Amino acid sequence: MLNVDEFESVFRSGWKKTFTHVPPEVERILVVTDLEGGEAKDYLLACRQLLEPLNAACSPEWSVATHGEDWTGVEGLLRVVEERQPSAIVTYRNLNSDAWKWAYSLGVYLGALTRGTERPVFVTPNPRAYPSMEWQHNRTDSVMVLNDTLVGDDELVSWGALCTRAEGVLHLCHMEHDEIFDRYIDAISKIPELDTDTARETIQKLLMKEPREYIASAREALVAMDVPVKIEEHVLEGHRVADYRALVDQHEVDLLIFPTLEEDRIALHGVAYSLSVELVTTPLLMV
Repeated sequence: MLNVDEFESVFRSGWKKTFTHVPPEVERILVVTDLEGGEAKDYLLACRQLLEPLNAACSPEWSVATHGEDWTGVEGLLRVVEERQPSAIVTYRNLNSDAWKWAYSLGVYLGALTRGTERPVFVTPNPRAYPSMEWQHNRTDSVMVLNDTLVGDDELVSWGALCTRAEGVLHLCHMEHDEIFDRYIDAISKIPELDTDTARETIQKLLMKEPREYIASAREALVAMDVPVKIEEHVLEGHRVADYRALVDQHEVDLLIFPTLEEDRIALHGVAYSLSVELVTTPLLMV
């Protein structure tokens, strides 16, 4: 007969977090730019083309906030966001700065938007670095949602479904931090009463099982709601920017979606800053 601890373990192993699809309500989109005239119009058109699936599903109102005309300085930019109350923001790295020439940072304005507001931010390649705006031809046929704790992040997956074109591929990726896992296994190896090989195999299997079940539930939910996208599962170990970059390149990702802030909302999510600085040619959505 099972004792209390064994019963609890059996009970908990049978419980799993399933996906609930709640499509984001996008009523207003604010494009923040330092471009003027024809360049500003071309950038707005490129953004609208990139987000065509979102446009079709939500019919949002688009507006533009231009540096010098609508805002100056960080305080002025945040004031515009507060006044217009956008559902999402579209902008680019190193806004109103010549630092776009070097892939060193996000720039003060994008940093303020990601940490000073609670709104999703689409980050496009800088139009001065790519004046032809070749990225506008990315048809979001391949969208990737990526997190090191994907299980339970319904909002992130729902955004992915919204931004993927009909019949496109939505890649759901869970990246288990391999160095943290190895650290705990190393600690277990120093406890004589515990079998290290059994612990490694059992824990690893469980860690991979939960995100796979969650992704399977997401596939079932989206099919049930007639969302016309194909789900591909990626559950693997890693943690380096190179690991994430390899996935993006391999699947020719048109839009990469990942969490912006840690749960306490004090700092950027562990991999968010590195990815947003590194992937200068790939449009991003930081939620």
